[in-house]
Amino acid sequence: MQTMKRLFDILDRPAAGDGPEQLSARYRGAMLGLAAGNALGIPVEGYPSLLINRRFPAGVRDVDAAESKRPWDDDLAQAVVMAEAILEHDRFDLADLATRLLAWRRSNGRGIGHHTRRVLDAIAGGTPAEDAARIVWLETGQNAAGNGAITRSAPVALRWRRDPERLVAETHQSALVTHHDARCGWSSVAVNAAIAAALDGRSVDLEELAEGLDEAGAPLTVVSAVRSVEGASLASLDLDHDNTMGYTLKAMQAGLWALEQEGDAESILISIVNAGGDTDTNGAVAGAMLGAKQGAEAIPSRWIVSLRDAASLAEIGQRLQVSSTTRPG
Repeated sequence: MQTMKRLFDILDRPAAGDGPEQLSARYRGAMLGLAAGNALGIPVEGYPSLLINRRFPAGVRDVDAAESKRPWDDDLAQAVVMAEAILEHDRFDLADLATRLLAWRRSNGRGIGHHTRRVLDAIAGGTPAEDAARIVWLETGQNAAGNGAITRSAPVALRWRRDPERLVAETHQSALVTHHDARCGWSSVAVNAAIAAALDGRSVDLEELAEGLDEAGAPLTVVSAVRSVEGASLASLDLDHDNTMGYTLKAMQAGLWALEQEGDAESILISIVNAGGDTDTNGAVAGAMLGAKQGAEAIPSRWIVSLRDAASLAEIGQRLQVSSTTRPG
């Protein structure tokens, strides 16, 4: 029988004991880091690293100032949708999430992925929200494991960082509205476990995390991908491989790799984006994790001023912090 005891033990350990100001900075940093990493990667989304190096000899180092005038890209916009649903209902409901995502698509929809678009099209056409992702997954040969769910999952960790059962359950629920494949839900759990630990001032041992995921019944591909990050070079993760670009496990590995590094958030995010591939999503996942680890002050101010509504993103982080400490469960 599968059990989540080991995974819950990882999530339920005491916080490092940092003060309230540092905790607040980490909550704000998670949302600002997600936004900054996403925006940093947008200009070179889908580029292989060699092409990035040719077009940007000094590397991509700054957020395009025009982002302050543009609607949020899908990675950030969907994370905000998740946060708003949590703050209103303190849980996830597939029909409610589908309604919110459809509203976002009608009003913005910038950068929406092919798989997410197909699922939302099905829901808009009358397919029940609880069935749409599964049906599309079956239609695509049961092999669609894109990164659309993992990139929006950070607010779940912010809300339920001290409630392991809810964190795992709500992370899965947040993925299922568009991504039925088990790799999507479990890779999101791996990322959120690491974010929750980072908010508490702790680090996660990747081998222990892999063992906990394995015991809980995560697909072996997820378990193996977590293990392979420990000690890996960024080049060895092959983020720009044609056949795995946009794969949920690549985004997970980019984020976990970022947390393993000792450098500052700026240099780590620049390295990840310049490694190519699905750069905006890899940057978003890694940015959320680094912001949760290092705090809002670690996100360069020159990036933040180029973000649209940065103050509201920081406020969302703080509201999720309040929610995590004042609501039952």
